[in-house]
Amino acid sequence: MIKTSLDYLRGGTCLFAIGLLLIIGDPIQRALFALLPLSGRHSLHLQASWFRLWANIMLQTIRIICGVRFRPLPSVSGDSGTLLLVNHQSILDIPYVAACLSENYPLFVTRRRYAKGIPLVSNMLRLYKFPLVDPARFSVSQLNALAETAANARYPVAIFPEGSRTRNGDIRRFRTAGVNAILSSRPWSVHLVIVDGLWKCATLTDFVKKISRIRPKSVIIGPFSFDPETDDPEPFMAGMREKMLSGLAQLRKESGA
Repeated sequence: MIKTSLDYLRGGTCLFAIGLLLIIGDPIQRALFALLPLSGRHSLHLQASWFRLWANIMLQTIRIICGVRFRPLPSVSGDSGTLLLVNHQSILDIPYVAACLSENYPLFVTRRRYAKGIPLVSNMLRLYKFPLVDPARFSVSQLNALAETAANARYPVAIFPEGSRTRNGDIRRFRTAGVNAILSSRPWSVHLVIVDGLWKCATLTDFVKKISRIRPKSVIIGPFSFDPETDDPEPFMAGMREKMLSGLAQLRKESGA
């Protein structure tokens, strides 16, 4: 009972701290980006550094308050032409994946609803020009816009091919409309980012209750080359899902889960 109460206290404190940090960081971010043009050729580096700084602030806040250890994290190149396929367990997947990049930041395909109402985060989605989509209303124009963004991306593109968060940690059926549009836009070096453990705190209620108990694990598999001139996206994605399933099973076997 005492341990459970302590877990709730730490989880609630952590959630409050993250919310407060986002509120404080929002006006700082707006001021920083207003001044960014003055930095000339260093602006892209500063932009990437700011994103990665916030990814680490989120993870370190959880580590300090709740004792959750996220390291050692796997590492992947932050080059243009890199496509990250990530299994989706929690909103924490985003800072977790960002912290895995050796440089730059990932352009996450993100639900449009997150572009409003969340301090710092909503503004960040617009400033960084994240591809915003409405999975329930995928249209040809939306897929064309996604493909155009992916074709011109100077940074890695990241997408959750399941489309929404899992409820039990297992990998759901892939929704391939969005990822097929991305694959068709240019040749890719595809990496599978497999995360486990974060699904236990997918909701705010579960975050408060369970964040102190999670032990996240991850592995990156790849790269796998995809060329839209010679490869078919449907069998390619079927193969990626099989590799993601086996990678998650291996991750759990090694950790004894």
